[in-house]
This record gives sequence, C-alpha cells and structure tokens, in this order.
Amino acid sequence: MKILMCTDGEEYAESAIRFGGRLAKEMSAEISVLHVRPPISPRNRVQLTTARKKLGEWNLEIPGVDALIRAKEILTEIGLTKTTPLEEEKVSQAFRIGVHGATELHLIGLKGELVRLRLREGHPVDEILEETDVGDYDLVIVGSRGHKEFSTRFVGSTALRVADLAVCSVLIAKNIKEDDDFLLCTDGSRLAEKAEITGAEMAQKLNASMTILSIAEDATLEKEEEARQLTRRAEMILAQMGIKANQKVRVGRPSEEIIDEAKDHDIVVMGSSGSSAVKKFFLGSTPLRVIEYGECPVLIVREKRGKISLQETTL
Repeated sequence: MKILMCTDGEEYAESAIRFGGRLAKEMSAEISVLHVRPPISPRNRVQLTTARKKLGEWNLEIPGVDALIRAKEILTEIGLTKTTPLEEEKVSQAFRIGVHGATELHLIGLKGELVRLRLREGHPVDEILEETDVGDYDLVIVGSRGHKEFSTRFVGSTALRVADLAVCSVLIAKNIKEDDDFLLCTDGSRLAEKAEITGAEMAQKLNASMTILSIAEDATLEKEEEARQLTRRAEMILAQMGIKANQKVRVGRPSEEIIDEAKDHDIVVMGSSGSSAVKKFFLGSTPLRVIEYGECPVLIVREKRGKISLQETTL
C-alpha cells in the first residue's frame, strides 16, 4: 500500500500526519509526505536555483523544507523512521531534484519501508492531483482545520477539490480523536462494498470498533427492511474477516443522517457516489456534503483509475 500525506505545516496538518503515520505503520505501507509551496517570484528564482544545489544541507532556509523536516520528526516520534544524527543526514540523505516534477528526499523506515519527503511548487490542488497520478498512490490524506466557524464550506477548498478529483481513495482528516470508532456507511453499491472491505481492514489494524450504517430515505417498512438487509450483508462480509460490527438504520436524507450519526463516531467510511457532474451540480454529492459539513474525518473509498482533468468530477 502507498500512502500520500499532504502538509502545509499547520497544526491540523501535523495531526493528519500523526494519524496517517500510525495507520501506515500498522499496515506496513510506503509513505510520501508532500508540501506544495507557492510559485517563486522571478526575482527570487536565481537565488533559489543556486540554493537547490545544496538541498542536502538541512539547515538551509529553503521555502517548504521546514514543513517536511517537521513531518519527518513526527514520523520518527511514531517510530516510522530511524533517528539519525543531523550531520549524517546531510551526507547520506540528500534531496534529489526533478523526481517526477518534485524535489525529493528518501528515508528508510524501521521495517524497510520507503519514506519519501517531496516538495512541489504551484497551486496546491493541481500539484496534489499531479502527485497522486505520477506516484500511483492508494490513499491520499489531507488535513482540514475542522473548526465549525471556519469550516471549509466553499467549492474551492483544497480538501474538497482533492476529495472530488483524486484518482484514488482520500481521507479528509479533521478533528482527529485519540480513539478509533469507525462508522461504515453502505448503500449496497459496488463501491460501498469496496469501502466496507477497505474500512474493515483499517479498523482491524487500528484495533477499532465499527458500526455499519444504512439510510432508509422513506419511513416505510419496505425501505427500512431494505436498509436492514444492507447492514446485515455488510456484517456478513466483515464477519468473514473476523471483525464484529454493530448495525444501525436511520431514516431521512443520507447526508444529513450520516452527519448526525457521525457525531458519536471518530471516522466515517463511505464509497464514492459515482454521480455525474450534472447530477452533483443540481442534487449535490453525499460524500462531499459529509466532508463539508461533518465534524470528523471522512474516508472516501474509490477504485484507482487513470488521470482526469480538473474539469471532471468523480465523487
């Protein structure tokens, strides 16, 4: 498994790296940490080009490197990378330039996993999406502030656009808690079944509890029974993996019911909806609404696919 963790150096991003590092450690995953810095002005371009030649020296104040250094420190605290004297790092772990459009530093994890620190320049959404494409990642983790009064409730937010456009699964990490209580949402679709398996594997590695939720949009016996059947089917899949899960059925609009139920859980897991761009424009997307208005991390599970343009939407 390959995980990409994105950081802008803020506290909420560090919390996302801690969670992603813990998950990667339990799953023996390869890790890349990406920082995207704003474009450099022409005036500073010559100076930066000269400085890049010495990127192996950690003490240089190169824009963006400090965020990656902090990420490396967090991964070391978790136990993912070795603690190496600074002088040795300068000699043996130098940055490489121009690796698929990024500047990169390689580290070796305690179990031999490859850990990459990558630096890109440009618009955060564009560069994160480019990185997910060239890096062939299975999961992208993006931190979000998560404050209610400053919620990222606008279409242009980095977290929402990455969740909507990435070519692989995405975890939007906000308000991360110490405990792990997964809320697995299912609607019986093929992608929901994939989310059940993916979420169960993560929950199992983190020794987390799990609740299966299905929504009946109408308060009729037929619709509620259909929802119960979906939770029972998901429970059988998880039982085959040796995982016990609670079942729950709610009635109402899916996004609203998931958001309300998520208040009692730590992570929401759901499959991408597969809605067309036109349908999402008029009706909205349940996963996007849960990300936008929910108060806990959301894992959107999708099948990896080829690169798409920013004009397309796929969630």
